[in-house]
Amino acid sequence: MNCTGDSTTGTPVVTAAPKGGSVTMAVVRAVAAVENEEPQALKPLGKVVDPEALEAIVDGESARHVTFRYCGCEVVVTESEIAVY
Repeated sequence: MNCTGDSTTGTPVVTAAPKGGSVTMAVVRAVAAVENEEPQALKPLGKVVDPEALEAIVDGESARHVTFRYCGCEVVVTESEIAVY
């Protein structure tokens, strides 16, 4: 595993702003980059978090942020960014 951060108190390994596309896919791509894997090689994100809830955060329909673990990394999704620790 290449994910070197162990909490959200440090500097994120990858930060990606969702830009008009799927937040769910942006999370998968960001974690895949950290893990040095193809996105298809990761377990389905839907087994960890509700993809519709992630999309609602960026659309401003839900909470302002969510934090969860995915493939050994801590992921924080806000309205403006995806940070992988």
